[in-house]
Amino acid sequence: MTKQDSIQDVTEEMFQSILATPKHQRRLRSKTFWDNFGFKIRTKDRVTQVKDALHQRGLLVNFDDTVFGTEDKDEWVILTYVAPALPTLGALESILAEPIPTPEDAWFTLIAEREFESEREVEYYFIVPVLEQLGYLEADFAIGFPVQMYEGVKKVNKEADFVLFKGRSRAKEDALLIVEAKKSERILTEDAVGQARAYALWLSTPYYFVTNGEELRVYLFRGAVQPDVMLMTFKRADFRQHWVQFYQTLNKVAVLDYKEKLSKMMSGAYPGISKE
Repeated sequence: MTKQDSIQDVTEEMFQSILATPKHQRRLRSKTFWDNFGFKIRTKDRVTQVKDALHQRGLLVNFDDTVFGTEDKDEWVILTYVAPALPTLGALESILAEPIPTPEDAWFTLIAEREFESEREVEYYFIVPVLEQLGYLEADFAIGFPVQMYEGVKKVNKEADFVLFKGRSRAKEDALLIVEAKKSERILTEDAVGQARAYALWLSTPYYFVTNGEELRVYLFRGAVQPDVMLMTFKRADFRQHWVQFYQTLNKVAVLDYKEKLSKMMSGAYPGISKE
């Protein structure tokens, strides 16, 4: 296990324990806090790595940037999870100046009339063509992407059907969108939505959508403790009339822009932690 993996693992365990508390807060003596990471010496690089890991999980520390990591071993380190207010949804705050790229009628007809015999066919004959129309390139696709996450305090390994990234990077900060596919004969359930939401939580994607090839549900992810927002739900046969909102919300450029706004807003919410 690398040092970075170890830092992330410890942070995730702290994050889970904090979410389990009524106030979403936990107090640790400084010595105990740093011992959890296995650090005997708090070097500048180690402190920075820990700050970045805490930031990624939205954990606020009671010390500013100049003090954190230099506090006395008996001082209290107070970690608090505060879900920041999200910026206004881009798809609702403006109409794109450029015309919306819209597939030909023949494409919508093919999408509406195609029959799927398996989940794999839903993925390759429905989800992939849709994502390509949204501007995602081959390098952005991670199919069957491994996600290490926690169920309670137990670490488990899962696979997300689709994760869309910014190019070939597979880093969490470059994850943009989760897509969860189900068999066409299966009704979409809250379990299916919860599964996609869990991937969004651990990969920090701003959006996710689930589909069984007949129905689509698109969600705005709002953090670990706030309820998500279902932005739209519609039948595949009605895709044409929902295309403009669907495209404005989930096209690659719009999602990149929205995630950048989130990152800047998070930096403002936690001014002691820098993304630089």
